[in-house]
Amino acid sequence: MQRREARWRGPAWVRRIVRSERDEPNLDHVRRIGARFLGLGFIGYPIVSPTNIAMSGSITASWWIPLSIVMSVVPGLALFLASFRDGTRWLEPLSICLWICYLVTVALWFVAWDGTTIVGADDVGQWMIAFCGMPAMVLMLVDPRLSAAGLVTCSLLGHMSQQVGRFGQLTWDLGFEEIWSIAFTAVFLAVVLVAIRTARSLDETQEVTYHRAAVAAAATAREVEKARFDAIVHDRVIASLLAVREGTPDERLAVQARSALDELVRMPAQEGGAVSRAETLRRIRSAAAGISERIEVRVFGDRVSGTAASGQDASGGDGGGYPVEVVEAVVEAMSEALRNVARHAGTEADCAVIVQLADDGLSMAVVDNGEGFDPDEVVPGRIGIEVSIVGRMSRVDGGHARVSSRPGRGTTVRIGWEKP
Repeated sequence: MQRREARWRGPAWVRRIVRSERDEPNLDHVRRIGARFLGLGFIGYPIVSPTNIAMSGSITASWWIPLSIVMSVVPGLALFLASFRDGTRWLEPLSICLWICYLVTVALWFVAWDGTTIVGADDVGQWMIAFCGMPAMVLMLVDPRLSAAGLVTCSLLGHMSQQVGRFGQLTWDLGFEEIWSIAFTAVFLAVVLVAIRTARSLDETQEVTYHRAAVAAAATAREVEKARFDAIVHDRVIASLLAVREGTPDERLAVQARSALDELVRMPAQEGGAVSRAETLRRIRSAAAGISERIEVRVFGDRVSGTAASGQDASGGDGGGYPVEVVEAVVEAMSEALRNVARHAGTEADCAVIVQLADDGLSMAVVDNGEGFDPDEVVPGRIGIEVSIVGRMSRVDGGHARVSSRPGRGTTVRIGWEKP
């Protein structure tokens, strides 16, 4: 991953793999709450504006009033209901649709206008002028530039229809009305913008903290692994070598040597032939960091949260753990996938390891945005994929692996194990 000292949010191609609220929970929450209240506003304006609606109906064709109410209530209802969904991927298309609905409805007012004007100076010729800034507020939840365009267009078209309904033509007051409307609405838009930026800043701060904790955990994992390895080498391996003497080999020495080798193989395993979640995560981070410091390990799952960044199981303990052979196969398959990234993805490619630790399984995805390849053109028998990744996982009961790639679109290696 590219290093960012002050603001690290993770590359977009990684963020698309998981739901958006995983990465920006505060920003998504603010957007959903804002959309919910603005949606209620579009629903509520027709309810509190019966007098203004009646005035508009007196100078327009009979079909425009029902149409305008529907074009206000239906998009508002859709916005309100969508705000209860996870994520905010729906917000941009829905906000643009709402903006277009407002413009189309006001534009159709000119078609529906019967040529007469309202009588009173305070009467309303086009009732939707009352919330001409609302579409811009919804768009501000998505993009400030879209919001500015929405404010200018909706306000201008709304005040043009209002002047035509009042005077039968446009007057010089239109410019002053437009400036006042924009200035008034801009106050509320600024509040929305500050809320959005504050939530995004909070998410970025949390992400930087997580990233630094993950880097520190990887460094600690490597040191712990090295210390344990050194201890076994000193206490068992070197002791066995020093015991070698000329003449007939001592059978006890052979047994001691085999025991030392077995202990090296089983070094990360826990008692009972299982590897804890904390140990599994530590091994994954250690293996990834051993290949490249630029590789980011991101952990997701119901039982894994921010505490996992420090190498501890998020459940408060070790969880159920995983069989030794499963952890070894997963880590080795992941390591081979990362080595393939280093060899074939290109020097500018970024790579991430996305891990999920669950009660009934262990899964991960090794994702890069490098050169990619056509899987159909891979020579049969290619050891790196068929043997070291797919073959290794297929030999584990409940294990599986799949490699997907496209030229120029990067590669994704999915590795997993499910408890039989």
